[in-house]
Amino acid sequence: MKHYHVWPAPGSHAPAGETEAFATLEDALAAVAQFEVPEDLEAPAAAAGGRIHTEFDIICAEAGAAPRLRGRPVRRFFADWKGNATPGDGTETSPWSGLPSAVEELTALARKGELVLRPGERVRMAHRELFTATSLERRKMLQERIARLAFAVMVASLVIPVFAIIGYLFYRAAPVLSPSFILENPKNAMTAGGIWAPLVGTFYLAIISLCIDAPIGILAAIYLNEYARDNWFTRMINLAVVNLAGVPSIVHGLFGFGAFVLFAGMGKSVLAASCTLAVMSLPVIITSTREALASVPMAFREACWNMGATRWQTLRTIVLPNSLSGILTGVIFEICRTAGETAPILFTGAVFYTAVADSGWASFFPYGLNDTCMALQYHLFTLATQVVGVSEELQYGTAAVLIGLTLVINSVSISLRIYLRSRKKW
Repeated sequence: MKHYHVWPAPGSHAPAGETEAFATLEDALAAVAQFEVPEDLEAPAAAAGGRIHTEFDIICAEAGAAPRLRGRPVRRFFADWKGNATPGDGTETSPWSGLPSAVEELTALARKGELVLRPGERVRMAHRELFTATSLERRKMLQERIARLAFAVMVASLVIPVFAIIGYLFYRAAPVLSPSFILENPKNAMTAGGIWAPLVGTFYLAIISLCIDAPIGILAAIYLNEYARDNWFTRMINLAVVNLAGVPSIVHGLFGFGAFVLFAGMGKSVLAASCTLAVMSLPVIITSTREALASVPMAFREACWNMGATRWQTLRTIVLPNSLSGILTGVIFEICRTAGETAPILFTGAVFYTAVADSGWASFFPYGLNDTCMALQYHLFTLATQVVGVSEELQYGTAAVLIGLTLVINSVSISLRIYLRSRKKW
């Protein structure tokens, strides 16, 4: 013979204790119907008897044996004890309205034989207020918080070391960082003085390479995205562009040495080094420009074509103005890359040392296209590996200026992109 007990569910407000045994499940449900719903279901109840709590279990036990909570409930039903819900089916998303309605539905299930408990099994009734999170939603929110925390830890593990390295670098470079360090030329076999000559050379290489690859890259991207047909030849070009973007910089340096220094007869010069950097950066500009052009909705183009505009008019008045932020971002990031590359200029135009005027126009325009030049990135490599007797502060100062230059250019790029995107109307 079986007996049924009504106990508060584990974790509910009321403590589990001795309860009355009922001969049938219907008798246990009838006793549940006599419970009084507290005004504040969220506040802990003072006593277990006579009041209903947030959750309770109906447990089946052998006659004369104490009920034991083990395993999970075989069925779970939900009801809004306050009676504010619309009539539902007892599920978590559609709870019954009020305790009497819940007891009536459970009694009907018991009479039909659809709710049968064996000894040791239990069924749980839980309060589920309408428009509150379900257990599934709470589980998803918990998973989202865990994922957010995990991603935050990943970001911190990447960002904190970077800031620590940059902070340590500027800390070690602090004794030499000054306007004179930037505006003076290297002295005493590069063991003293500043970095003006290599800094000017870096600007030369970056600006000249930009003047070469920006027009070619942007025009090539416009053709591939707006005019070229989708055939095998276009796909081969796209594949070549993607593959060139992943080629190591030293390979570009060897290509530049063979193509520009030897074959084109440029010799080791600013022009040869700039052309090498332009070839290296060309795939980046083409890819970023194509992505910027593709981000403009096709509906904009179709609207212009329906108004009778030509493809060029659509491109000039609609597509290019709306993709300008992405194009400029790619171009500015290209400057950062060329300012930090050493291998492409190692064989094509950079030299260990060359004299530069200390003042006047000659100090700002010290190099011609056919001259060799100093470069900041190569100068740093030289100080660290070739020069004897140079102080560590001078090496750290050179690295700090190079990193600071890159950070400034990236900051300008990001600010410009945000400004241009804020002006978009879509």
